[in-house]
Amino acid sequence: MHGPEDLSWSQVAEILTQELRRDVAVERIADDEMRHGLLDAGMPMAMADAVLGMSTGLRDGFVPEQKRTVVTATPTGFRGWVREELVG
Repeated sequence: MHGPEDLSWSQVAEILTQELRRDVAVERIADDEMRHGLLDAGMPMAMADAVLGMSTGLRDGFVPEQKRTVVTATPTGFRGWVREELVG
């Protein structure tokens, strides 16, 4: 989601905890463990590698492909999205 703000994984977990009213924690796992988990869930190899690449990119000095502007970003923040889509 390319909303109006960049959030750390810890900030995402905090928002989810508050909005879902249950504990959500961030746990870092090894890249191979993530790949195997995605494949075990039925994801095709190319997609699993792409998702892993996005994850490692976020971890390893991510630089956005596009600057956040009114054209490239949605006005809905993560908290609002959680309320609308997950909590209902």
